[in-house]
Formats: sequence, C-alpha cells, structure tokens
Amino acid sequence: MAFKFKLPELKQPDNANVGKKDRIIRVVVAALLLLGAFRGGIIDHWYIALIALVLLASAYFAFCPAYVPIGKNTAQDEPPAKQ
Repeated sequence: MAFKFKLPELKQPDNANVGKKDRIIRVVVAALLLLGAFRGGIIDHWYIALIALVLLASAYFAFCPAYVPIGKNTAQDEPPAKQ
C-alpha cells in the first residue's frame, strides 16, 4: 500500500491563480524552510520562517500576489475535475 499525499479539497476562489501542483511544491518547500529555520534557532533565522509562512498562506488560499503583475496562472493549466 503506497502513501499518496492529497491536499484537502478546498473550494478555490474565483481569483485563484495557484494550481494543485504548485500548491504541493509550495507546501513541501515551506516545510523544508521551517525545518531549517527551527534547526538553527528561530531568532537567528526568523526571516526564513516568515518566507515559509508566506508560501504556506499562498498555498492555502490558492492565490499568489506575485503572479498578478506577470499574468501567470497555474490554476488554468489543470484539467477539469472528474465528475
């Protein structure tokens, strides 16, 4: 039996611009950054923890403000959900 990682099925807002693959990558990178920040001591690496929290927030809300000026939208790259 293989473990399959699955994000909770959240209703994406109309302004969502972060796709599922992008969200998974953001969560994994944020987790690694948080591990690194806490490993060295939170006072020394608070800025890394802040970056990780921003990544987690953008993954949760499926919206990245940095994508707006460049017009990137990874949520549109996904096929429609199976009924």
